[in-house]
Amino acid sequence: MSCNASTGNMLKRLINRGLDFADDLCVALGPDQPADAGTFVTVVFHKLHERESQGRNEFAPDLCVTVDVFREFVEVMLEAGYTLLSPAQVDKGIRPGGRYLMITFDDGYFNNTLSLKVLEEFRVPATFFVSIGNVLEKKAFWWDALSRELAQAGASGAMRKSMIERLKALTPEKIESYLRERFGSSALVPCDDRDRPFTPGELSQFAQSPWVHFGNHTRDHAILTNCTPQQIAHQVRSCQEALAQLVGYRPIAIAYPNGNCSPAAIEASMAAGLRLGFTVVPRRSRVSGNDESRMMLGRYLVSSERGVREQCRKFDAKFVPSHMLKALIHSGY
Repeated sequence: MSCNASTGNMLKRLINRGLDFADDLCVALGPDQPADAGTFVTVVFHKLHERESQGRNEFAPDLCVTVDVFREFVEVMLEAGYTLLSPAQVDKGIRPGGRYLMITFDDGYFNNTLSLKVLEEFRVPATFFVSIGNVLEKKAFWWDALSRELAQAGASGAMRKSMIERLKALTPEKIESYLRERFGSSALVPCDDRDRPFTPGELSQFAQSPWVHFGNHTRDHAILTNCTPQQIAHQVRSCQEALAQLVGYRPIAIAYPNGNCSPAAIEASMAAGLRLGFTVVPRRSRVSGNDESRMMLGRYLVSSERGVREQCRKFDAKFVPSHMLKALIHSGY
């Protein structure tokens, strides 16, 4: 690693530590945000594993939590008085007062089936936003494939993160072409249950659970702000149609890959029958009427980097510096 890269990584770590300190201070000293009528919290997970060591080596960093962490999260939120909702319940309208939560999982990893034991235990719903192309073609998600190949070449976690961010500027076709050209035709073959998507049959079976709901995550996990209006419409419609065939209904909610949305993405989503849209801006949301604000709802990422209760306390804080920074970064979408 070059001196400049090493310095840059050190600076990022210092910034993150400073933000963590500022977050903790604001949460501890600042007033709580009142539970306004018609507001709710949405959170996002990605991968689940039984043990911490299973998913944090060569695959994309920061996307994995254990089943125990997920269970603790559900327990903490229920103890705090939250009612868990499905997309249909949110779409019908949230009654004034109370505290509401929607749990989501992005991408379509087979290991999301590990959530079922928790959902059934607490009798709560979760929504799974699926990039259906990976399911139909049985291919690994590109960020895992890239991270795995770079890790085998000796790249650090910081270097892998940086390369993933660079490729996010491309369309799915260009990303996959790059991976196959650089690492060979088998680059997108999954390793095992840690990184593989559902098969079509597994997805259909998973849909049988009354606690499982599905959402649109585009056909190829396309970052829609990189696409033309025609490409956006294809990505959204293709996912809707394929999910309808596999799970028996067309979703009413979409999670924009990487959280990136635009007027064209919102227009295409609404034209495809989607009524709720989720970004990755960490904020509480308000759902009202049928306007486009319903298509730009916030979500908080829950990770294993910090304690569950620490992260949950931020949901009620009026001001959290790291959340404000992330909102500014995504303010152009």
